[in-house]
Amino acid sequence: MTRPARSSHAPDTLGRAEDWQDKALCRTVVVDPEAFFPTGRAAAGQQQIDDAKTFCMSCPVRMACALAALTGGYDNGVWGALDEVQRRRILRTDSDDRRQAIRDEWARLRFDPHFDAYAKRTEQEDNGHVRWLMKSTSVTVLGRNWTPAQLALTISQRRPPQGAVKTTCGRPGCVAPEHVADDVVRRSRGRTQKAAA
Repeated sequence: MTRPARSSHAPDTLGRAEDWQDKALCRTVVVDPEAFFPTGRAAAGQQQIDDAKTFCMSCPVRMACALAALTGGYDNGVWGALDEVQRRRILRTDSDDRRQAIRDEWARLRFDPHFDAYAKRTEQEDNGHVRWLMKSTSVTVLGRNWTPAQLALTISQRRPPQGAVKTTCGRPGCVAPEHVADDVVRRSRGRTQKAAA
């Protein structure tokens, strides 16, 4: 980095204006930056996402952070208590009021019964696979029966499954959220593969 040449004008005796980032909780509290960039959506990765969001929810500048992530095109990580899926959802909406869309996403953070049911019944294995621990192959959440794969897809896509949910990794019984797909995900992947070809 080089220092700009000084001009013959009066010296700059004013400090830099305070930025919203100076007030960010992640800057004032010692925290590992990697905590905001989890890998995968298996139970451990989802727990890391939820922990980062919880941390962000107590930050005084979370709205500014979320807006910066949306306008700056930050694709990865948790910013302003929003993950990638939530930011994409906000960007797809027709709403001109981004602040309200952000508030709506924050309202969804309170408690996810699907994730809670999934996390209590799964175990992380090697290579990103997740094993269902229960003998029963269904669980009731919010009055509806879910298979392990349906729960995993609901966690990763933040919506109920459409059509058959199948494991895509080739490992029998794996219910890692990133290793399952329903009809919508399979069609989307097919279009992406055709476009790449």
